[in-house]
Formats: sequence, C-alpha cells, structure tokens
Amino acid sequence: MRDTSDTVKKFVLFGGGSALGAVIDYVLTLVFHDVLGLAPWLGLALSMCVSSTVVFVYHEHITFKTHGSHWQSRYGKFIALTLIILGLRILALDLLLACGLSVYLAVAIALALISILNFAASSTFVFIRNHIN
Repeated sequence: MRDTSDTVKKFVLFGGGSALGAVIDYVLTLVFHDVLGLAPWLGLALSMCVSSTVVFVYHEHITFKTHGSHWQSRYGKFIALTLIILGLRILALDLLLACGLSVYLAVAIALALISILNFAASSTFVFIRNHIN
C-alpha cells in the first residue's frame, strides 16, 4: 500500500511540475506565435528549452528529491526525454491544427496529452534512484 500511495504522491507532485512547465510552454509558445509570428511548433520547441530546465530543477528538489550527486547524468537523460516529448507534442499539435482547432486550444491539448507518458518515463528512466530506495 505504501508503494501505491508514494506513486500517487509523486504523480501529484509531478503534476505540479508539469503544470509549471505547461504554463511556461503555453505562454511562451503563444508569445512566439502571436508576437514574433513563429510557427506554433517552433514556438513550442523554443519554449521547451526554457521550461525543461525549470521543470528539471523542480523534479530534482520537490518531486523525486534526487538532487545532489550525479545530477548531470539525470539532466542529460531529462533533456533526451524532453526531445522525445517535444516530438510527440509537435506531432499532436500538428494533428490538432489539421483538425481545425485554434492554436490556443491545440497547444493546450498537445501539452496535456503527453503528461502521463512523461511521468512514467521520467520516474522510470530519469529519476530512478528514488524507486530503488
């Protein structure tokens, strides 16, 4: 039972980090699109450059409490995962835009769609130390 409650707690905390990252991604993507005229996928890619580092620090210190030694290895894995997540989000964004959704709605849905996969991959491959303890 403890493992399940620990996983649920981590998922809730992960959701907080994801929400923080999503706000950064959403706002910056739309600023890049509306103000600078960039394509939505490019705005999303640029915004994730900022949000990924902020979210990594959040997860290191709050969600998984793995901060300390070997953080560079976890950061490298996190950035690699972020690139995969970016690809999936861009694919989802393009599909949603092709279905006729507005940029505002498509960006929001694309960000939310990948959250559970992102949690599973982050907790399994990036911040694994806490699962071993």
